[in-house]
Amino acid sequence: MIWRSTGSRRSSSRRARAAAIILAALLVAAYFIPLPYYFYSPGMAIPVQPLVTVQGGKPSRSGAFYMMTVTSLYASNVYVFLEGLLLPHREIWPAAQISGGLTDAQYLAVEKYMMQQAQQDAASAALRYLNLPVRVTTQGILVLSIEPFSRAVGVLRPGDILTGVDGTPLAKNPGALARVLESRKVGQTVTLQVSRGTRRMAVTVPLVNLNQGRGAPVAGIGVIPALAQHVRSPVDVHIHAGDVYGPSAGLMFSLEIVNQLKPQLDLTRGYKVAGTGTITQNGVVGQIGGAAEKVIAAAAAGVRYFFVPADLAKGDTNALHAVQEAKKLHTSMRIIPVGTLAQAVAYLRSLPARRT
Repeated sequence: MIWRSTGSRRSSSRRARAAAIILAALLVAAYFIPLPYYFYSPGMAIPVQPLVTVQGGKPSRSGAFYMMTVTSLYASNVYVFLEGLLLPHREIWPAAQISGGLTDAQYLAVEKYMMQQAQQDAASAALRYLNLPVRVTTQGILVLSIEPFSRAVGVLRPGDILTGVDGTPLAKNPGALARVLESRKVGQTVTLQVSRGTRRMAVTVPLVNLNQGRGAPVAGIGVIPALAQHVRSPVDVHIHAGDVYGPSAGLMFSLEIVNQLKPQLDLTRGYKVAGTGTITQNGVVGQIGGAAEKVIAAAAAGVRYFFVPADLAKGDTNALHAVQEAKKLHTSMRIIPVGTLAQAVAYLRSLPARRT
């Protein structure tokens, strides 16, 4: 005689259904929980010439300069994160290290500003290399974005230029803003002189605690600031980078400008030349992010020569990572570390012209 417990079966069935429901709920919830990581992967090689218009310049008809991009993917949920781990040529970075703790909107505003500044610096560097007069003037402090806790919300706007604070001019002395704020306390007010397009105005803003309860109070306006500068030269240069942001195309912009103004140099020598690197107004090349990913993209695009910032200071790794990645790929593309625009130009002038 066999005794069967239907109650035990029903209990086991209920537990299984409950477990399945809980598992399904967790899987759905995982889709909506963002993870604090970004993935970097190889982007594209973008021809620079169509983006750069130089007054009196003559674009090259032989080779071409290319700027390199990386694709940044936010790990919006655990599934994107796992996909990023499985796919090749992806580098993972903590979100805080990429954005510096800024919100997505603030980070994008900073990246846009850095691209605009890179364009100005690239033009200045190229024109100064050619011994053309360049005058850079500081107009004040540019408001990139406004913190949500700031009392300036609805008073200031992104794009405003602060030209004075409590009667102290900022155009020629932008550091005066920090000195004035150091002497103020949270809750006190400051009067800001603001330039908004063609409009000039004065606004009063109460100061807030920038630390937001983390540590000792620090009085401030609650904006993401940057220098507002204007470049004047006898040659008009316009760069249209579209949806590409950040400062790392500075070197390649400068090379294109020099090449258009001195077509007899024929800097491309008929080759596909790519590179990456920030540049200062005096032509110094600086480190960037994603050097290895840009090497991968450049090799896939058939680039012959690739410029990368030289590793000159302690902690610099651009040239190291670029050379290591090129060896992994077994590519014939040549990696050229440079520290200045002048070094890059000198290297290109030393190349034999490509036979067609």
